[in-house]
Amino acid sequence: MDRIVAELKDWRVAVGVVLAVFLVLLPMLVSEFWVTEIASKSLWMGIIALSLIFLVKFGGMISFAQLATAGLAGYAVAYVSYHETGSWLLGVVLGILVATLGGALFGLISVRTEGIYLLMITLALGMLVFFFANQNCEIFNCHRGIGPVPPPKIGPLDLTSANPFYYFSLVVAAFVYGLVRYVGRAPFGLALQGIRDNPRRMRSLGYWVGLHKVLAFGFAGFIAGLGGILMVWHRVNMSPTVVDLTRNIDILIVAVVGGIAYAEGAFLGAVFFNVADTFTAEFFTRERFNTIIGLVFIALLILSPNGLLGIPARVRRALRRAPPKGVAVLSEGEETVESEHS
Repeated sequence: MDRIVAELKDWRVAVGVVLAVFLVLLPMLVSEFWVTEIASKSLWMGIIALSLIFLVKFGGMISFAQLATAGLAGYAVAYVSYHETGSWLLGVVLGILVATLGGALFGLISVRTEGIYLLMITLALGMLVFFFANQNCEIFNCHRGIGPVPPPKIGPLDLTSANPFYYFSLVVAAFVYGLVRYVGRAPFGLALQGIRDNPRRMRSLGYWVGLHKVLAFGFAGFIAGLGGILMVWHRVNMSPTVVDLTRNIDILIVAVVGGIAYAEGAFLGAVFFNVADTFTAEFFTRERFNTIIGLVFIALLILSPNGLLGIPARVRRALRRAPPKGVAVLSEGEETVESEHS
């Protein structure tokens, strides 16, 4: 049994390599519709969900404002590209800066709260962004939004085409994924995990708990900002409906369904969500989508609280608990070995 568990661990490396090759070859294997509407969309949605997973996994902080932070970057890119200079590079720099500072500001406002209170105050901040964009029509064009904001051409790389945009999004997602894993093992990430587990002890050791939380929100805002820039290029438009309450809940569902304890869960959850969102209407009425995704959400929370990526871990634990071959349990606390030669 131990050998099977060890082989499963080795498979994780093999699965990672196979998955990387598959993602590179994906545009050659599927239609342009799948590349654009499933793969590319899942990448930017996964990046935004990854910012939430970073806060939860390393800081123990659940935020409902990550999509709003991404929306700040999206509005910055859309506004600069469409209204002002037309420079996509200036829009990208400004978008990342606004999202990072916005995330840090959200963290500064909510640093003294935790649990349900943190959830509610970040939800209020997310709704603040939505209503601010929806009610200031002279700046944000109300519900019609700002657009068209097509993705740029970076030298020979034309991001208006499906495959280049997918590969560009894949590179950004790989960069963000590696960055989160690196920061999680860096001194800052380790200190953040210590604050998550016992903030009083970390404070007694000389760590500035509040500053670490604000920096964590700022870093998460940076990640969400990159996702927001890809989002507005993918949608070619930025409007308040992108950051409304329903879309905020979608990001939470993506993170939980994929596995909120795993960085990889953000992208797996995004793929699952987009496939369900796209093809549910072919089997059920469109209005049934929320019912279907709700039932899946509840079933996963009951069967595997760590989402889809938590299922292999539960299987491994079940294999460890299974009695080895040749051992029969007679009663509680008593077992005997049946000889294979008897």
